[in-house]
Amino acid sequence: MSKTAPKEVNPNRVKLGNKIAFACGDIFGGGSFNIINFLFTPFLTLVVGIPMIHLTWILLLTKIWDGIIDPFIGKITDGKQPGKYGKRRYFMLIAAPLVFVGLLLLFFPWNLVTNSVALKCVFVVIVYMLYATAQSFVLIPYYSHASEMTDDFNERNNVNAVRIAFSIMSSVICVAVPGMIASPNKGDDGKCYILMAAIFGVIFTVSILITALFSREQIVTPAVKTKISFKEFVRPLKVKTYRQYLGMQMCTSMAMAVMSSFFFTFCDFYLRRMSYTEITLNGGSRFPIATVAAAMMFIAQIFALPFYLKLIKIKSKRFAYITGALIWIAVAALMLFLPAETAINVSESSISTKSGTPTWLLIIFGLALGFGIGGTVFVPHSSFGDVCDVGELYFGERTEGAFSGLTNFLNTTAQAIGLSIPPLVIGLAGYVETQYMETAEFTKLYGDAVNGGTVTFNDILCKVTYGNNTVQLLPVEQTESAQLAIKLTFILLPIAIMVLGIIIACRYKLTKNLQQKIVEANALEKKDGDEFKQMREELLKQL
Repeated sequence: MSKTAPKEVNPNRVKLGNKIAFACGDIFGGGSFNIINFLFTPFLTLVVGIPMIHLTWILLLTKIWDGIIDPFIGKITDGKQPGKYGKRRYFMLIAAPLVFVGLLLLFFPWNLVTNSVALKCVFVVIVYMLYATAQSFVLIPYYSHASEMTDDFNERNNVNAVRIAFSIMSSVICVAVPGMIASPNKGDDGKCYILMAAIFGVIFTVSILITALFSREQIVTPAVKTKISFKEFVRPLKVKTYRQYLGMQMCTSMAMAVMSSFFFTFCDFYLRRMSYTEITLNGGSRFPIATVAAAMMFIAQIFALPFYLKLIKIKSKRFAYITGALIWIAVAALMLFLPAETAINVSESSISTKSGTPTWLLIIFGLALGFGIGGTVFVPHSSFGDVCDVGELYFGERTEGAFSGLTNFLNTTAQAIGLSIPPLVIGLAGYVETQYMETAEFTKLYGDAVNGGTVTFNDILCKVTYGNNTVQLLPVEQTESAQLAIKLTFILLPIAIMVLGIIIACRYKLTKNLQQKIVEANALEKKDGDEFKQMREELLKQL
């Protein structure tokens, strides 16, 4: 009787427990990104009372700061000798509690402190910079740690698939739940946002600590100390494969940032504008209108992961990215034709509505959009380690921190540019933010208006909420010009960005076979002979 040969065990296999411990870190990475992107714009304009047009310079300034510090953090992590918590996890362990404090300050309603728009802007910029610094001391080491988990092509994809699944599940929760806890129409001057930030701050801190304490890397490299200079800072850009990877990553991040930051604004003030008006006046929550559609985008990404993993195995990562981008573009283009709700009659005492996009159709669009986004998100995340392998072949040393730091710098700078455009356009188009007045001033203008009732301010219907010596005027609608600007920037800007992403992806040539040859070349002990130099040149030419 013939015996079946034992199944060969992959020496680079990452155990399931290690994959889960590593993936926990992206509960913070994915979740915090979406809490800020989906809630921060409505929070600043409809709770704190900062004009939309001011968000242009606030987001630009804070994102640039975030980008500037990233390369320095990357250099710091590269220069640390591996210890009990590796080169990277040590910094995550130290920064985890600072994330809790930073998130709490980020969503603190500064309208409770002052009615001065200038002071509010200053407070927001300072705390955003503090939060961005804490976030970077977690995410720069975390992204570098990802490339050190394993150098096996398939195993690296599997590790990142688990990580992305955790990130997406966190994103679903962080899109649906925070909006149920905190909302501009709660009528508590924004105190609900403090509770929301505290709850998720604890969750994020614990998830970071799990990764820092329990995940283990297979690739352990000595400290690489380099001088902090502009030349060293931009050195990774010499690698063509890195530039292509960076282009795909930047396009995805920029388009996602624009779409998520203005998704609720698009749904509330354009697509479901009459429903939002009714909900706000009745003191309700936006669930299950915009929140469900947003959650569907992330749920679809979970189901899309096996599809894109299979597509990568059959074709390539480039093909998977382009497929996802094309789906995203097609679905977004169709959203231009979604009908908005209309009103038969709107007055300060009654609202008669409507017809518009059915809820079931909006959910289908959310699912389809998420399925496309899934490919453009997964491919760059799973490619970072591959690109670092190319960098090692090119430079002769592994400097994931330098690659991660420069990536985050250019990524956040691109996001800043992308995010600065919609507030500028929408603000110039006449968007009306929440106003705060002294009670005496309000009474002088409007008399004894009913708490929870409405008044017309700047030709816009606003809900009245009395506080301690102040009155909040929350807009429940926007001007027609502002609605058009919201629609066009929300849909057309991401489409244009993803077209650029496809053009860049077409140039990406790193395949599974080529990556494996690069790993084998990097593993050679003697790298000063003619044979290695010829092998190196041939591999780099193929890229």
